[in-house]
Amino acid sequence: MKGKRDFKNQKGKKNSSFKKGGKKSKKEVNNNSSTLENEEEDQGVSKSFVFRRGDCNKLVKQLVQDFRKVMEPNTAAKLKETPTNSTKDFVNVASLYGVTHLVAFSNTDIGTYVSIGKTPKGPTITFKVNQYSLVADVTKAKIKSSTASSLDYLTAPLVVLNNFTKGVPHLEMMSTMLQGLFPSINVLTLQLAKCKRIVLFNYNKEDGTVEFRHYKIRVAETGISKSIKRVIQSKVPDISKLDDISDYVLGGTGESESDYEDANEGKIDIDSKFLDTKSKKTIQSNQKAIKLEEIGPRMTLDLIKVEDDLFKGGVLYHKFVSKTEQEIEELNIKKQDEKIEKQRRIDEQNKNVEDKKKKDEEKKKRKYNQDKKNIKKFANEDDGEEDDDEEWYRQEVGEEPDETFKSGLRNGRDRRAPRNFKKQRK
Repeated sequence: MKGKRDFKNQKGKKNSSFKKGGKKSKKEVNNNSSTLENEEEDQGVSKSFVFRRGDCNKLVKQLVQDFRKVMEPNTAAKLKETPTNSTKDFVNVASLYGVTHLVAFSNTDIGTYVSIGKTPKGPTITFKVNQYSLVADVTKAKIKSSTASSLDYLTAPLVVLNNFTKGVPHLEMMSTMLQGLFPSINVLTLQLAKCKRIVLFNYNKEDGTVEFRHYKIRVAETGISKSIKRVIQSKVPDISKLDDISDYVLGGTGESESDYEDANEGKIDIDSKFLDTKSKKTIQSNQKAIKLEEIGPRMTLDLIKVEDDLFKGGVLYHKFVSKTEQEIEELNIKKQDEKIEKQRRIDEQNKNVEDKKKKDEEKKKRKYNQDKKNIKKFANEDDGEEDDDEEWYRQEVGEEPDETFKSGLRNGRDRRAPRNFKKQRK
């Protein structure tokens, strides 16, 4: 048998899957502990659904795809939606996948909008997208076009909020919601090698808009010019017109002021433990140059509305509509009355349904009792007819009816059916 051959081939080999007990290896213990740590981290990580509502044009559809890339890896990258899908469809399945935020893009004749809601009970903030550029547009606009690799999207981006002032309720709500979109970081355990991207939200106090930018982080060595770096990276320059290699190094041929990376700006000291390096000869302190390269998309957002529930509820802030306390109180009373009226109608409808069920049951019961009475009445009528026939026999013949006459009466009675009985069609 094939199973026996396989078992014989494995004879003498150690198979950890058949161990009954004993101590676990150090590798197994480390793997188990790392798995538990990852599960604990995942429980506190912000996860999102990015989708479109209603019918949107091609540019907005592409903007949704680009924003999903921004939110990776903690988002549904291959989420499928249709114009007929409502927000309730995504809300109902959000809890099954541990989704904490919903980001909905919509497109109207007036403009493009994006709403960000916190599950399960809100709040929700709604922006009007005044301007936006897709990833393809940002890439074409750069002098040296380059895109982020797939490895850059394996970790969530860092979020930076700039110029958000405290003391204004709707601004505090907006900053809290934007910051909550992305996972929090632990500065003590953060490794620079895992920081691949940055998301920037810059608040413009003059017009009240928010600039959204998405950058890729590049960490470079300092203290050397790009000419030397090209030689180290085997990018041999054209030095056929030079007499000596020193002319290339010292003369700065083909360089500009921005080619040197040892300027004071963008240069920081980084401890080796944050670099995630595997070499044991790494020095304790390294000086690195941090550069940001925009990879898109970019958006200019204008806060329109803040609601206290998930895509519904009372309006806490509206840019174009302001109400007095008396108007707000009247609206609350009106909403409360509408809520009571709605509940009253639901209760009335449920009562009508129950009454109808009771009437149907009583009707069935009456019909059943009537059928029983008809059957009993038919049986009594048959007994009376039999007595009349026997009496007729006595009067006409002058004798008592014999068994043959009585059996004929019984057979004829059995063949007869009730008057209200309808013969079934075959």
